[in-house]
Amino acid sequence: MNRNKGKIKGKIECIHFDLDSVLYIPAEFLETTLLMSIRAMIQTGLKASPREALQKLIEIRSINSNAKDHFDRLCLHFNNEYDPIVIAAGIEKYWDCKIGIMTSEPEATPVLSALYHKYPLTIISNGPPLKQAGKIVRLGLSHFFSQYDLELEIEKHFFYSSSEKTELKPHPYLWLKSQKDIGYEFFRAVMVGDRYWNDIFGANRLGMITVKINRGRHADETIEETIEKEWQSEDMKDFFSKQHSKEEIIRLMKPDYTITSLRELERLVPKIEKNL
Repeated sequence: MNRNKGKIKGKIECIHFDLDSVLYIPAEFLETTLLMSIRAMIQTGLKASPREALQKLIEIRSINSNAKDHFDRLCLHFNNEYDPIVIAAGIEKYWDCKIGIMTSEPEATPVLSALYHKYPLTIISNGPPLKQAGKIVRLGLSHFFSQYDLELEIEKHFFYSSSEKTELKPHPYLWLKSQKDIGYEFFRAVMVGDRYWNDIFGANRLGMITVKINRGRHADETIEETIEKEWQSEDMKDFFSKQHSKEEIIRLMKPDYTITSLRELERLVPKIEKNL
């Protein structure tokens, strides 16, 4: 895929956002939520201390954070059975806490408000669509990623998410789907993400302008660490290494811009547009 970043006079036609660690920081509320869920399970019969249960739950989640049986497996590990009451106590407390504690990154609303009136904004996110969509609804941000279609008389949502292996970033599927809906040129689109592999490499392959935001649990990752981890992955063996050399992949993981806050993005966008 050609990386066309010519200096063509024009404007940004679309700005894409990853969700986790970009518009909200999961780590800031996740441990508190998990611990409160564990305490609810202990009160209804989980045979574990809060500390050892939390350690085990984090271990379970590290295998697949989107799995639906985290509390089931935690109960089985400590109680040697699936106890519906104990499991339900954890699930219900988890959702109660998530609704009450989960908040968007403080700068998200003012920055999205400023950009929304000038550009189409999208969410491009790996993960189960309903789970990811639930986050932006709960965060009160969904209206920034929508536009009313006068012809169809419906609200069109620019939200793109998948948990299918061949549709996940850095595969191009989600971006191609958004391009079909919105009708933008890739070299006039901006991708804002926190991960070298999923966000920066995937968007650079398509010729987009890339902005890496350094925060969240991937803030300190380096390109070298990322390529070492991903080089042995099935995706790399089955798809990407057949299209790119290792040197080219490393080059494509380098962002055009790096920021540490969304406020920096608001100031950066006019500079990007000036260079188009």
